[in-house]
Amino acid sequence: MHLDIYITNVCTNCGEALLIAERAQSIAGLHVSVVNLDQAGQSIPPHIVAVPTYVLDGKVVSLGNPEREMFLSMLRNNLEQQIKEEAS
Repeated sequence: MHLDIYITNVCTNCGEALLIAERAQSIAGLHVSVVNLDQAGQSIPPHIVAVPTYVLDGKVVSLGNPEREMFLSMLRNNLEQQIKEEAS
C-alpha cells in the first residue's frame, strides 16, 4: 500500500499532516510519501484540490486532516486485510 500526503509551505494544518506521515511510516508494509506542492517543478495532480490531501493507492481518502489515531488504525486494518487476501 502507498500513502501520498500532499502539503504546501503555507498550509496551516500541514504540521499535523507531517506528524501523521511520521507515525504512518512506522506501519510495516505501508510506503509513505509527503509531496510538497511548493517545491520547484512539482505539478499539482488534478485530483488535488486542497491541502493537506491524503491519497491511498491512488484514491483520495481525506481532504484535510483525518482524526489521527482513527486514520492510523484504518491504515493498519487495510494492510492486514490486504495481507490476508494475498495469502488466500
